[in-house]
Amino acid sequence: MSRDVVIEAVGVGKVFANFRRPADHVKQLLRGGRRRYCEEFWALRGVDLEVLRGETLGVVGRNGAGKSTLLQLICGTLAASSGRVQVRGRVAAMLELGAGFNRELTGRENVYLNAMILGLSEAQIAERFAAIADFAGIGAYMEQPVKHYSSGMQARLGFAVCAHVDADILVIDEILGVGDAAFQQRCMRYLQQFRRHGTVLLVSHDTAAIARLCDRVLWLDAGQVHAIGPTKEICHRYHVALAAAAIDGPTDFAVGGRLGSHPSRPVLVRGEEPSVGGTSDADGFSFDPNAVGPAVGGASIEEASIRALQCQRAAAMSGGEQVELRVVCRVEAASSRPIVAFALRDRLRQVLFGDNTYLSHRGERPVVRRGATFVARFRFRLPYLPSGVYALEAMLFDADRPGERLMCRYEDANFLRIESSHISHGLVNIAMRAIEIQVGGADETAGDGVGRVHFG
Repeated sequence: MSRDVVIEAVGVGKVFANFRRPADHVKQLLRGGRRRYCEEFWALRGVDLEVLRGETLGVVGRNGAGKSTLLQLICGTLAASSGRVQVRGRVAAMLELGAGFNRELTGRENVYLNAMILGLSEAQIAERFAAIADFAGIGAYMEQPVKHYSSGMQARLGFAVCAHVDADILVIDEILGVGDAAFQQRCMRYLQQFRRHGTVLLVSHDTAAIARLCDRVLWLDAGQVHAIGPTKEICHRYHVALAAAAIDGPTDFAVGGRLGSHPSRPVLVRGEEPSVGGTSDADGFSFDPNAVGPAVGGASIEEASIRALQCQRAAAMSGGEQVELRVVCRVEAASSRPIVAFALRDRLRQVLFGDNTYLSHRGERPVVRRGATFVARFRFRLPYLPSGVYALEAMLFDADRPGERLMCRYEDANFLRIESSHISHGLVNIAMRAIEIQVGGADETAGDGVGRVHFG
């Protein structure tokens, strides 16, 4: 195996024995020989695969295509029936909810058990336990038996262990959609950091997550490699194949949206996640929310919230209404010339939009003294977004500090919930006011042959 290839599969196949009756299983064990009392099912056959160090590979395919079986062979929880699999490096796997947990043991005991299986010593686990518990965020349940956990709590605990075992390869099977919004943001942030140095295998039916995270995609069909290649190309071919197979369902797709009879109702929910965006300025300050380094301290953000200007209740907001985003900051350093920025992120931590105060005080910036509190306000029209929960992120920079000027960051604390009546297949929607089809010429005054539909 090449030094840059961390996972290699050559002619890999996996067969399972299907017995019609329990007695047939006993007969096979006692009187097997050449006679078969079972039917063979090949979950995988003839799979060749190479995954490079630092690569993120997505695996797609319909149910029963062999995706999970392939991951189990790579993780070593299954043995191949034919061919060989070689893996270089420590593997941390999230194959299913609660995989590897002893339901009778407490969360703490399962942390030690699973981390030891993944190669950490007891001393290393004790050193990292506080970080694991903080990442999982299940509080006092850490001392309760896992059998009392919800599926989301099991996912939190399992991902927290995987995130702290210094793995070289992270294997994830349909686990990104579990947990609440804040936990999903935490997981996506960890994955983005892990991808900088580690290798990721991701199985998911969520092609948006595949497109966002993966460098290449493997498409499995009926246990065999149907295609492998660049993410955009393979995802497009996979979508076309799914549409062609959906005989009883719609095969068309739409771009944009229509304003229906019920307006969007964004609800601000504390403890859920919002989304981010940013602007840049060539004269000195450049804001990229995905490239901001660690905070240097000297200040804190006490609140970041968004509300509709037309009413007091966030639940009354509709898509397209005027809103105000308010960021309350407190400066602890001797003096500061602050720049406040914000971003709104979706559940995959993609930045949807954002802005900052740099251009509003481009000449004479306000000076804030030690211990002072100030408020930054942004007023804008709320975009039309697909239904979901979006994470609001705020940052405070000091214009006087050279180099890295981030003082503090506010994240995973406030979220915007959108319940939209718009049809949308993109990141951001539009308010469609009218749709028209004209037949027989470009004369807009023609009465016949023109179909118009108006919304709102």
